This record gives sequence, structure tokens and C-alpha cells, in this order.
Amino acid sequence: MGIWKGTSLCQVKNSPCHDEIVVFHITKGKTADSCNILANKLVNDAEEEMGTLGCRIDKANNELTSSSHDAQWTFKLSNGKLEGTLIYHGNLYRIIEVSRVK
Repeated sequence: MGIWKGTSLCQVKNSPCHDEIVVFHITKGKTADSCNILANKLVNDAEEEMGTLGCRIDKANNELTSSSHDAQWTFKLSNGKLEGTLIYHGNLYRIIEVSRVK
């Protein structure tokens, strides 16, 4: 849980996707194996909300996952960082790396 900050780098060139500095506000979910990630991007040093991901926590593998019909988010906690990917329509769309700031 807490506040995490880092990069979300676009992997699909010539698309609406852009590289971003992101801030994730991670809070407990309704169940012991869930959490919510409020994902914001930094624009002119101010946070702009992009949306909230409801995630499943896999403690055995140190992973957070979230999926919808077209998108699969996977984050792995390793060495104090959350390293993640977004697979969108079967393609690697983003690589995310954030570190805890609070």
C-alpha cells in the first residue's frame, strides 16, 4: 500500500500512447487478496487522474494483477520496486516501473 512514483513507457510507437511519469496511490481492497491502484500522471508537476485499477494480490508470487476484456496488467514487487506491464489487445503496450515514496 502507499504512494509509488516512476515511469510508464509506451512500447507501441506511432500510437496514442505516450511515455509518462506516473504516481500510483495503492489502497487496500474490499477483500484480503485485493487492492486498488489510483493511477495518475504528472503534467506540469500536477497529478491528473487516469483511472483506478482493481487488482488481485498474489502474495506467493509478489504480484498484483488486473484484467479486463482487452487489457492485462501485471505488477511484480522486486527489490522495493513494482515492475509491471500492460498487455493490450495481445501486444505489449506499456512497461511500468515505480518505487514507493510514502
